[in-house]
Amino acid sequence: MLNETIKGDESKMKFEVFPRRWGYQHIITTPVKGNVESIKVESGEQVHEQQLLIMIRAEWGNVKQILAGIGGTVETLAVKVGDKVVHGDVLFFIKEDL
Repeated sequence: MLNETIKGDESKMKFEVFPRRWGYQHIITTPVKGNVESIKVESGEQVHEQQLLIMIRAEWGNVKQILAGIGGTVETLAVKVGDKVVHGDVLFFIKEDL
């Protein structure tokens, strides 16, 4: 995790950059701003590559389906149905099958 600072004209904005992979875990983040419409997996569940994980209704009304990029076990669910999310918010941690 890196801490970086963006320097503006009068103010500074701090943000954290999270890697997409952390050890043997993959971090699944949201690519859109919207509301969590449905979650298709549970913590501890085994998932396969390209399996549907979650559906997010974007601000403009389209539903975005988020798929698993790897096979593994869902370690942590970071959101619940109805949560508002923005681009980059963490949704899941998936522990990769070795």
